[in-house]
Amino acid sequence: MNTYSEEPDGFILYDERPDPFDNRRASRTRFAAVNLPILLGISAVSALLLWITQSCLGQCGINRQVGGAVHVFAIALYGLLHYQSTWLEKRCNDAGKGHYPAIWMFRISLVLAAISLILPVFTLPMVAGGLLQFVYGMILPSNPLPNLMGYPKTNSTALQICALLACITAVLMAIGLLHWF
Repeated sequence: MNTYSEEPDGFILYDERPDPFDNRRASRTRFAAVNLPILLGISAVSALLLWITQSCLGQCGINRQVGGAVHVFAIALYGLLHYQSTWLEKRCNDAGKGHYPAIWMFRISLVLAAISLILPVFTLPMVAGGLLQFVYGMILPSNPLPNLMGYPKTNSTALQICALLACITAVLMAIGLLHWF
């Protein structure tokens, strides 16, 4: 039984208008705008983690409670990186390529999260992993044409402003990471 009204000739016809509920694609601007709260969360959690590690870990007598806080921060960082990874997958869908490096970046962040629960010093490379995912999503080529993952959505001015703020935040985080190491 054929579901087409006519025989397909090998060409795929895409929708002419975007479906507002189809979120399988993310343009570069939309990806950067969504990453603004993620990057702010990663920087806030890593700053608190750095403060706890530097001020309390060696001098406090309550190392058990501090170690528990470090574990909570590591899990929070992993949650943020996982959410960022889902948007990186949408960005790869938009570009139509780059899925394997995105999968490996997610796996590396998973391994770093597991290691950081044992050795808290590995939480700072998780921050670098978040920046790496952001930069990789930004360097993927844009694709204004519809593909199997749907039709691209238009970018509003608010999205463009949030994308600019996300790029500024990423640069400041990179400078902070260079300062920490």
